[in-house]
Amino acid sequence: MTCTVLTLGWGLFLLVLLAGAGAVLAALLDCDAALLPLPLLSAAALVLYPFGMLGNLRIGAAAAVLLLVAAVVVGVVRLRPAGVGTAVKTALTRPGFALFLGGTAFIWCLFALHRPMFTQWDEFTAWGLAPKMVVERAAFYVADPVNLKASFTYPATSLVTFLFQPFGSWAEWACLAALDTLALACVAAASTLPRPQWAGGILVFGAGFVLPFFFSNNPAGSYAPQYANAMADLPLAMLFGGALCLYYSVGHRRRAFWLTDLPLMLLTLTKDICFAYGLIAAFLIGLDQLATADKPIKQSFPRAFLRAGGLAVCVVAAFASWSRYTAAVTPTVDTGASVGSAGLSYGAVLTGGVKQLLGIGRDDKFAQIMAAMGNAFFTRRICLLGGGIMAVAVITMVAAAAFFAAEKGPARRRVLMAHLAFAFCFAALYAFHLILYYYNFSDVEGLALKDYDRYLSPYYQAWMLAMLCLLARSAAARWSRCVLACAAAAVVGIFCWRGIPAAGFWSDADSLYTLRADVQDRAETMNTVLDWPDRVLVLSQGDDATRWYYYRYELTAQVVNGFGGFYGRLGETQDRWDSDFMNLVESENWTLYDYKAVCVPATLVAYMQEKDCDYLLIDRADDYLQREFSLYFEGGLTADMPATLYHFEGADAAVPFTLAAVAESGVE
Repeated sequence: MTCTVLTLGWGLFLLVLLAGAGAVLAALLDCDAALLPLPLLSAAALVLYPFGMLGNLRIGAAAAVLLLVAAVVVGVVRLRPAGVGTAVKTALTRPGFALFLGGTAFIWCLFALHRPMFTQWDEFTAWGLAPKMVVERAAFYVADPVNLKASFTYPATSLVTFLFQPFGSWAEWACLAALDTLALACVAAASTLPRPQWAGGILVFGAGFVLPFFFSNNPAGSYAPQYANAMADLPLAMLFGGALCLYYSVGHRRRAFWLTDLPLMLLTLTKDICFAYGLIAAFLIGLDQLATADKPIKQSFPRAFLRAGGLAVCVVAAFASWSRYTAAVTPTVDTGASVGSAGLSYGAVLTGGVKQLLGIGRDDKFAQIMAAMGNAFFTRRICLLGGGIMAVAVITMVAAAAFFAAEKGPARRRVLMAHLAFAFCFAALYAFHLILYYYNFSDVEGLALKDYDRYLSPYYQAWMLAMLCLLARSAAARWSRCVLACAAAAVVGIFCWRGIPAAGFWSDADSLYTLRADVQDRAETMNTVLDWPDRVLVLSQGDDATRWYYYRYELTAQVVNGFGGFYGRLGETQDRWDSDFMNLVESENWTLYDYKAVCVPATLVAYMQEKDCDYLLIDRADDYLQREFSLYFEGGLTADMPATLYHFEGADAAVPFTLAAVAESGVE
């Protein structure tokens, strides 16, 4: 409980610091305070980034906090006490800023009370495991590898999480609250309107907040993980849309324009596909510079090109720095820039994919995936109204409203150019994912369009957020304000009509944590013996990999991968393949298991020796282990034994496995 209070206190302190820095800087820059939480939070995370590369994340956190404090101090000195009071009062009257501050404080307090945990598979394999390792060890996982491949997870979500948990005390709920703080900062950037239009700002903030639910496909009555998950999808969507909304408000200012590069760099460090998203954003901004210029294209092009090019350079620099870093600290095949099992370079993939799109050497697999992608745009549910065609139709309606609400001239050209450019880039991104399904997925996964909605819904969300922002900025006349109200009300209304989940971030989800709690209790016992250098092989008979991944997340040790195939009575290893978890089965019964590892006691010992394992954790045993393996274990084995950790004494020991720790029986 003490740890929860301290974590909550630090989180609220950072929120107050961000709010104070935003309020005084807004007064100095003469802009809406709601614009500043996003670049300030992005800047703080980016300050951590080089310190992480140097292995000094805690020093980086101190530097980030000191910079925020310095911003407040400079503002106070420049504005003087009387001016500071006015600045704070002005900031709090801005709807976006007030809603950001109130919303984030509410989420931090709510999560501290409910303490939600991770629920999605990929959170335990990467997106939750990465920030956990970073917080606990104050080091990037690629420089200090334990249970995560260097090339798999980009660092942005870990950096934001560490900023709110710099003391090494890990809390899943604080990770979720930190990512929600980033998301709400992006929504606030979209709702920056003058004080007389406070109602419009509230409408845009509310519509932006429900967009992750609007563009979702949660089964009716299920728990909705939006705003309560560590996946990169929400930060991706919000940073992409939020950076553009930030630009729409500051793009006309010479110096403030470059605030946009901060969220774009953080976006690039969020996920591998975000390199493309960052370049798309730079491209959209360049086109907007041309569309809104008051000079002929020949005269305005150099300035637009230099500005967009500068943003693109920042994106490339962020992407290249992470690629160079991972290659330097883990120079293995896992960090190479390749796609798919064939290990093709990105250039080869794009070249081959374009040829396939043009019909040059097109094979049956590509043709089938292309047909499936074309059909999915109309039939695969991507939002509360249905498929992608419905999502584009709704976004187009909002864009049309923004176009007609805007004054003739640059404002209308901006809306038209933005919507058409978004559509063009979406078509290119759609084709890119078609190519990825062909090269980067197995035949079954590619033809099934695995995670189709996850890959594309962030783009729809950002597109809608940008159009809502442009509609709000165009709504000066009274009738156009009504259009804004109708658009925002429609988004929220459809969510209330068809999308309110049975449970979500606002409710307890204890029923989802039953299995996790069981593994946590058992792992806590094992961790009294284990340390990070230890290598552990986990056996859980009958597991479908869920418990194995939970242990991989919970144990303070390196969890060794298992194998599938035959390694036993055949006396050979060529019929064995690398796996993650494994169930040990008899050779005559292997057809009963989807994930099979035919193994006898002598070859289990040989595998432990081969993988340099220190411990074997038997989470759940069965009759086969009891009958065939008991003689190799101190005290023997029983089918109903509790979770037990054994120390591996070596292949030459009389009893290769000796007792190290025994967990109490839990709920399974």
